[in-house]
Amino acid sequence: MKAFLCGLVCLLAAGMATGQANSQPELKPRGNPVQDLQPGDETSSVPPDAPVITINGVCDKSAATQDCKTVVTREEFEKIVRTQQPNLPVAARKQFATRVVNILILSQKAHELGLDKGPNFDDQMRVARQLIAARLAGEQLQKDATKVSDQEIADYYSAHSGDFRTISYERIYVPKQKAVDTTGQKPNDADAQKKREASEAEMKDEAEKLRVRAAAGEDIAKLQQEAYDFAGMKLKASNTKVEKVKKTALSPTDAAIFELKKGDVSQVLNDPQGYMIYKIEDFQDPPLADVREEVLRTLSSEKMKKATESFQKTATADTTYDSTYFATPVAPTLRNPGESPAPSTPAPASQPPGKK
Repeated sequence: MKAFLCGLVCLLAAGMATGQANSQPELKPRGNPVQDLQPGDETSSVPPDAPVITINGVCDKSAATQDCKTVVTREEFEKIVRTQQPNLPVAARKQFATRVVNILILSQKAHELGLDKGPNFDDQMRVARQLIAARLAGEQLQKDATKVSDQEIADYYSAHSGDFRTISYERIYVPKQKAVDTTGQKPNDADAQKKREASEAEMKDEAEKLRVRAAAGEDIAKLQQEAYDFAGMKLKASNTKVEKVKKTALSPTDAAIFELKKGDVSQVLNDPQGYMIYKIEDFQDPPLADVREEVLRTLSSEKMKKATESFQKTATADTTYDSTYFATPVAPTLRNPGESPAPSTPAPASQPPGKK
């Protein structure tokens, strides 16, 4: 019976591995793989050696027995679940068990027909073993990548502390165009294009004026409201303050504000969505304890990347393919075998100048 179940695990695993064989291992946090099968739920009253699945009429017919049946205990069933679908919800157990029963019945039928012997079966089992081994190797790479020491985390934080710095600021957004009524306007209207260009120049000039006033200490919220009013936008200036923003959250153009000092006002920055003016309130350098998990994820990701690059080098740079065997097939043709291609029609000669 144990050999029978081992075969079942291989069959299930092979099916799962087939879909994963061509995918790159992806680093993902894994939860408790048997959280739904731990003692404490409703299955705790079922002993590990108690039968949870009984299939009458399915057994090894060659064995001398009058009671032909296959029995799967709770322990055996949960072993299959842990191997194949570790996060299986309790509500899905019956559906999964049905799959197990179907595979056991078909497997026994194949055994009776002798389909589990011979070159074809051996070839498929060899491939299945390789697929399972590849999946297990990918999972091991993920586990190894998460093994990051406290010293590695501290060293990375010390060398990249600037990556975790945040900034708080006040911001003025100046639209690039004034609000205008475009009803009836043609798409390629030359006059409309000139008006848009003039409007953009006017808004840029207004942004420069607002920037000077911001640097002089005027209230940023007040200046934001003036920007909306000047653009003809019926908007109410809300809170212009933004707290603790990382450099990576800003566009490359706006990220330049990290080079400023506390109290500085930036130049007018030209963003796709409008003109931006920043007044720096403060910078924050979070302690390691606050960003430890982020550093851990970064280092784990880097380790995983190095590990995958190692075997991908063998799969690409260190592997050769027969160019004849793997050549791209010739595109199909409608010509009959042996038929010559139709002669191409020569291009008409150009007429001499002045001739029609």
